[in-house]
Order: sequence, then structure tokens, then C-alpha cells
Amino acid sequence: MSMKVPEPTKAEAMALFRLGVVGDLLARELSPGELRDELVARAAERYRPPDATASRQFHWKTLQSWYYAAKHGGHRALAPASRKEGFALALSPETRDLLLQIRTENPSAPANLILDTAVRQGVIEEGQVSVSTLRRLFAEAGLPRTLANRAQRRDRRRWEAARVGAVWHADVCHVWVREPDGTPRKVYVHGILDDHSRFVVALEGRDSETEVDFLSVLCAALLQYPPPDVLYVDNGSCYRGEVLALACAKLGIKLVHAKAYDPQARGKMERFWRRLRERCTDYLKGKSSLQDVNAALLAFLDADYQAHPHSSLMGETPSKRFRRGLGALPRAWTAKELAAALEVTVKRRVAGDATFSVEGRTFEVRGRHLANKTLDVVLDPFTRAILRASYQGKAVVVGACDPALNRGRRRAKPEDAPTPTLSFDPIAALLDRARKETGA
Repeated sequence: MSMKVPEPTKAEAMALFRLGVVGDLLARELSPGELRDELVARAAERYRPPDATASRQFHWKTLQSWYYAAKHGGHRALAPASRKEGFALALSPETRDLLLQIRTENPSAPANLILDTAVRQGVIEEGQVSVSTLRRLFAEAGLPRTLANRAQRRDRRRWEAARVGAVWHADVCHVWVREPDGTPRKVYVHGILDDHSRFVVALEGRDSETEVDFLSVLCAALLQYPPPDVLYVDNGSCYRGEVLALACAKLGIKLVHAKAYDPQARGKMERFWRRLRERCTDYLKGKSSLQDVNAALLAFLDADYQAHPHSSLMGETPSKRFRRGLGALPRAWTAKELAAALEVTVKRRVAGDATFSVEGRTFEVRGRHLANKTLDVVLDPFTRAILRASYQGKAVVVGACDPALNRGRRRAKPEDAPTPTLSFDPIAALLDRARKETGA
């Protein structure tokens, strides 16, 4: 039975190879000058290291390091140094396992708390590892911190809408600018992005983040492009209003809100905001007016973002993909159709003094017959002004109530009531009927 000859490891094979190149020089008495000449001559030759597919040359200084390493440490010193990489290598395997076990049992504990506790308990020495090193150790082991109130990690998959106009994302980015006197001021940049093409259909800076602000930005986009099937927004107050929900319902747009406390679900908008900051808004020095900010935003869209190849589009530009898919969509809404869809109808009961209230303002109607009746009042969603009013489908004249002006108007008095042209006497009618029936 033949005995199996053990094979050297890769490190041992490399050490033997290096020894074969310079080993014979170890048995010779060489002066420094002679040693250099020998090494230079050998550096001109080609060698094939273990497992190499081609021969190569080595610099004479490399050969010199091999010679002195073997001379002082033997052939084991010629083994290549370990290139092992990792985190917290200063810790023993037992200590590493203990820290990983602590993380497993306490997934919500921050790394700095685990490190401080381990130092106080004598598990590791102070300064042996840093907090960032400990975090990388946990991440490498697949044990990142999980907040106590967070559900299990969601199964996230990259997704994309099937066509242009299927899904629009809307979000707001807060940008700080400075007034001429140096005072900082916040600008709210409202943006709407098409999912399939990453094309930005609307981008505008405004002074506030209200429902009316977003409706204005949305209407500007809807006057240029067909409405989307889905409008995907977060849970901000400007996306929770009744007017937006009603307008989307009339326009045939499904309004979808992302889950709360889940910023990863809004990744496409977050990526766009990051690019906007890096290439535009971080450099708004001395541009404090909304006109300056919006001019910079439009320049960024036209000259940079829309015409720049996007990695998620396989190098295609957002503008090219959006324009290609736009032809298969219906036309955009006209201003008249959009205005009708955005109208808000409320019901208001007319008081005995012929007045009613809308948005804290008092209005009056013409005609006392409408007292205690309920009107249908149509409002403009932006100004909240009354567009028209009706009662049972008939138009009603309304106007602002001016108590000072009404003070000088003549009131109708009971004696001013017109004299009836027909008499109304039920008793006389009954007596007349009885006479006719008896023949009297």
C-alpha cells in the first residue's frame, strides 16, 4: 500500500520557489558588490511562480529581500505575508464570538452601548477596538442594528413601472438659501418624477409646503402631460388634504401613500434629491429669491439631469425614454377640464338673516325665500373663493355680506306687502257651498 505524499500549501510552495531562486547564494561568501551583481543578473531572467500561467521577472531588490529573509529566518520567512482582511482583528476569536452573541441577543442595542458595557465588564480592554470597527464587525456577520419598534426587515425588490405615465412619484425637498443680509431661509422644492423614465415632470421651489402649493405644481404638470395612473406620495400634510383626494378621483388618478417611517420605499425620489443637492442646490450662493432658485432648478433639469444617461435606464437618458413612451398616451387635460375637476362643492345652510359662512367669511343671498334652505356652494380650490351657488339646481345670487352697507338699506315692512287680488275666506266658501246643496 503506497503512502500518500503530503502536498505543500500555497504559502509553502511559494516559499520553496523563492528559496530555489536565491537559495544557492546563501552557501556562498559574497561581498556586497558581488551580491548585487548576482541579483541583477538573476533579475534579467524569467521565472514561473507556483500556479502561475505565465513566466515573469522580479526586480533585483525583490530578490535581495528574499535573500536576507532566508538568511535570517530560514525558508519559512520566505512565505508570503497573510493578506487576511476583516474587522476587529485585534480581538481573540472567543471575544469576537462573545460580542456577536451579545448583538444576537440584543439586536436593538447600539454598538457604542455594547462596547462600553464590554469594557466595564472586562471583556475587552479600553481602546482595543473602536465603535465603527464594532459596527463593521456586526454588519459583516449579518447582524446590523434593528430598532425595537421596527418590524422584521421587509423583502425589498427593485421594481419599475411598465410604461411612461403608469406611476408618478411626488415629494418635497427642503433647501436652505441666504437672504442678502445673510439670514438663512428655507425653500420647499416640490418635485414630481415619472417612475418608468425617471423624467421629472415638475420641479418648483415655493415658500411653503401646503396642499395648495402641491396642487399648483401638479396642475402645471397636468397641463403639459397626460395624468398618471398612480400618484405615489408620502404621508406629509400636503398630500393628505380632501381637495387632492377629490381631484385625483375626478381625474382618474389613484392616490397611494407610502407606509409611514419607511424612507426606503421612496428610494427613487431620494436618489433624485441627492443628485439635485450635489449638482445644484448646494451651490446656491447669494441666490435667495424664488425666481433665482427656480431658474437654477430649471437649468439643472434641462442642461444636466434630463439629458444625462441614467444607470437604472441602462445608459439611456430620462428625456429620451419619456418622449418615446409619451406618444402612446392620451392627450393632456385642458385648462377648462382641469378647473372643473378641481372645483370643490360644499353645502351651507342659509340663516334667517339670509347669510351663510364659508371659510370664516360671511356671505348673503338675494331673496328671503332662501332662509333656512341648504345651498350647494362651489369653491375655487386655490383661493377658496365662491365660484357659484345653487339651490335645487337653480342658480342663486350671492355676495359678500357688508353689515355697514346693510345698515342704510330700507327694510320691507309688513304694511308694504302687496294687497292680494283674490279674497281668501274659507268660512264664506263653506257657507256658500251649503246654500247650494240645500237649495236655499
